[in-house]
Amino acid sequence: MFNNSSLASPVTGRTSAREFNRQIPCILWHLQNKSSYNQAEQACSAYTDFVEFGTGLTVAFWLTGLHIIISNAAVLWGIIRTPELRKQIYMFMANLAVADMLAGTGLLVRCQAVAQVVGLSRLYFILNIATFIVYSQMMSASALCLLSLSTYVAIRHPIFFHTHAHSARRDAGVAIVTSWLILTLFGFTPSMGWNCLDMPDLKCLDIFPLAAVALEFITILLLICVMLFTNISVYIAIKERQKRRLGQAGGHNDHNALQDQPNDAAERKYQRSVHKARTVMIQVVAAFIFWLLPMILIPACIKAGEKCPFSTGDTFGVSLLGPLLMAFNSAINPVASIIRTPDLRQSLRRDITTIYQALTTMIRANRVNPQDEQIPLNQRSGTGAGFGSEQNMPTGQPATGLNVTPFNRGRAGSLAIIEID
Repeated sequence: MFNNSSLASPVTGRTSAREFNRQIPCILWHLQNKSSYNQAEQACSAYTDFVEFGTGLTVAFWLTGLHIIISNAAVLWGIIRTPELRKQIYMFMANLAVADMLAGTGLLVRCQAVAQVVGLSRLYFILNIATFIVYSQMMSASALCLLSLSTYVAIRHPIFFHTHAHSARRDAGVAIVTSWLILTLFGFTPSMGWNCLDMPDLKCLDIFPLAAVALEFITILLLICVMLFTNISVYIAIKERQKRRLGQAGGHNDHNALQDQPNDAAERKYQRSVHKARTVMIQVVAAFIFWLLPMILIPACIKAGEKCPFSTGDTFGVSLLGPLLMAFNSAINPVASIIRTPDLRQSLRRDITTIYQALTTMIRANRVNPQDEQIPLNQRSGTGAGFGSEQNMPTGQPATGLNVTPFNRGRAGSLAIIEID
């Protein structure tokens, strides 16, 4: 059961309900002072709740969520279906697609009408969906971190990368499973009871303990630091390699063809690694942009108040855009993966072509008159019989079984179908 005395006051430390801006801090304050939930909800009914959605924002959430789920499902399907993509780097790419699908699912669930959930269940719904959205971003950051580490080892330590190629898929599987287990344990701690609804905490941010918020923030910050270090290091290594090749370009003119062949093969492998590394850089940069944007926009709008163009009547209305902006990177990741991975793109194109041909064949088969399959050709009316006899006649002889002016064979066949109908 819910214990009113176990609730902590919000981090703002307000002592009067008149100073609150939203329902949740107001309700928590009243519950801490041993009021019933119905009394607290009635006393705080005048405040704007941050979970209210407008039509435009609901449409944006639905479209973004559906795009994220469908595009990442296509990436996952292409990787599973293509034998050439069953390598370490593509296992990490599939891991990123699964993590991004969580973000799309979170956006769709976030669009549910919270007003239909009444009583204390409403607060728990808000708690669980907010926890799930933050967890999806943690998993996306973890997947990008694993991708960055893979490209870092391939570019900066190519000898180590190739000598351990035989165990690359096993190592990738262990890393992926370990990341999911650890981050799931940390990410869902608020839903498992570590929250301001079930435990007495002195410092809370709405219904989340400050300690839980700090732990999740530090986890994402560490993953971001790893991504920054690896991608900056890879970028520097690529630039240094390009400078060395430009400086040595004149010295390779005297090499014979036998010496150039192995060098060309090694160079092609290196260029493929560079291409993959640049794809990861694009995804990481997009993630940084859309993670930092709400962190800058929301505090600025809170400070600006009603002057903020994204405000919806209260200074916290812009917080509705936070999950949407943070999830935009999950919409860009599959697009970058498909565009910059030729094998994946060709696999998806083949599957789409196969599906299109199957649908076309099905539609054409449904247009055939079922009477044509039931009535034998020699028992149809004069036109059909005449058309059958015309096909058996030698070339150059006129058709005698038709009661119409001469037509070509295709038009005679269509005329037979019309007469049968």
